[in-house]
Amino acid sequence: MADSEKNIDIQITGADDELTETLLNGLSINRQKNSPRLESRSVGRLHDQATDELKHMLTVYGYYSPEITAELIETDENNWQASYQIALGQPVTIRKINIAVEGDAKTDPVFTTLVKTMPLKVGDHFKHDNYENAKKSMLRISAERGYFDGAFTCNRVSVDIEANAADICLVYDGKQRYRFGTISFPDTVVNDELLEAMSPIETGEPFTSSKLLTLRNNLQNSGYFASVSTQAMTSARENDEVPIEVSLDENLKHRYSAGVGYGTDTGARMSLGWQNRYVNDRGHRLSVESRLSQIANRIGADYQMPFWSENIDTVGFNTELKQEDTDTSESRSVAVGSYYNRMRWGWEETGSIKFLNENFDVSDDSASTTLLIPGIAYARTWADDTIYTRHGGRVSLELSGAAEGFLSDISFSQIVLRGKYIKSIGGSSRVITRATVGATEVSDFSQLPSSLRFFAGGDNSIRGFNYQSLGPKNDLDEVTGGRYMAVGSVEYEHMFLQNWGGAVFTDFGNAFNSWSDPIEYSVGVGIRWRSPVGLIRVDVASGISDEDKPFGLHIMIGPDL
Repeated sequence: MADSEKNIDIQITGADDELTETLLNGLSINRQKNSPRLESRSVGRLHDQATDELKHMLTVYGYYSPEITAELIETDENNWQASYQIALGQPVTIRKINIAVEGDAKTDPVFTTLVKTMPLKVGDHFKHDNYENAKKSMLRISAERGYFDGAFTCNRVSVDIEANAADICLVYDGKQRYRFGTISFPDTVVNDELLEAMSPIETGEPFTSSKLLTLRNNLQNSGYFASVSTQAMTSARENDEVPIEVSLDENLKHRYSAGVGYGTDTGARMSLGWQNRYVNDRGHRLSVESRLSQIANRIGADYQMPFWSENIDTVGFNTELKQEDTDTSESRSVAVGSYYNRMRWGWEETGSIKFLNENFDVSDDSASTTLLIPGIAYARTWADDTIYTRHGGRVSLELSGAAEGFLSDISFSQIVLRGKYIKSIGGSSRVITRATVGATEVSDFSQLPSSLRFFAGGDNSIRGFNYQSLGPKNDLDEVTGGRYMAVGSVEYEHMFLQNWGGAVFTDFGNAFNSWSDPIEYSVGVGIRWRSPVGLIRVDVASGISDEDKPFGLHIMIGPDL
């Protein structure tokens, strides 16, 4: 016959909810209450030791003289009720305190700020956690800032139980602060000059672990290496310097990629790519990529050279052949150009110049236009996870133009501002907003290539309307594209199961030649699946602003940002 179910009901009274939960989790009788081997004798033993356990835990929170009334009742066979009534008494307060930093650390502003902000003041309720955290913070900062010989000359707490008072002594002698010594790079696929350019460390400057981490990240993110290790050789420190040793394992020289997918705007699509990660020991890279779909085909090449100066990270040259055939326009283009990348004010800056020749046909505009287009773009992304973002966003600003007579058939200037913001609500919902605003001034709109005109409608625009089906129209009711664009979206998503969810949304906006032109609207619902390759979105939407109420199915795969 199976044993009857055993149960212990445990109650603690006399403390606030947070402290009660902590005490309950620390009791042996609570941790073992579901043991199948429980019997009256073992329950009694656990109950007897509970009082000592509670007193010990309460000292951590500064209560050294609590009064505890314990009671154990066996309500019936295999059922017990254990209760603990606590009278906390007066907490121990800090009577005297001596917190100091000596040696080179005495004038270190980080240590000075730490001492000023410690939650240990005369008259405060003494808690051991605050004291232990203060010690840990001193040791952490010491390791991060190169005080490798540092030690506590005094670290003790004296508690006067009768007076309910604690005297604290916490003195740390940092001794000398070490500096960065020489950096030893191994022989590898790129030369020492490039490796040194990726290093933020100057020999002889004060040691900080953050700069050592930046060096590691720069090497890891360069793409040349499969694994990176950076280590401060504290055992080999000499005088006041610590040498740095770097270990590197190279990536394979050639990288191949292939992919297939589907999007409502593009139809079936595939891509093929090849990259030479290091053409030479200066770290130059060459990549070629082709993308094929039912509406567009593209092949491009990119030659990239690391610059790693204070102002510019990368310089590159690229070329592209592109063909696009949609319900609205047809185009054939070739482009060659150059660009640079750098970080400025926390933003990724990309400056470029591109020579473009495009043959296009949009409604009754057919032309071949040549343009020399300088441009600059700024972008910033922040996210807890760029694949499935709970909180984050992306903002970008693009400026470009051309001047007639400077290898250009027309003059134009264009600005495009894009933004996306994602905010979680509770543990399983998100609000997702996005917006795009663009404007163009042009000397002859009929010669502006279709790739530089604004259209609306499609997966990432106004769902419910076909790809590039919205915009100004001519007398034949054909979409010609616009000088301006403003589109936005608000979406609420809720994950019903771990990886499955649904969404409701509305999209709005248009492409137009006058800001007074009408705005289009759509509403829709969708299914979401967090797949191993990213979020898969399947949406159905209706263009409610159109009297025909067009209906669209939209399928998208990829990260949030």
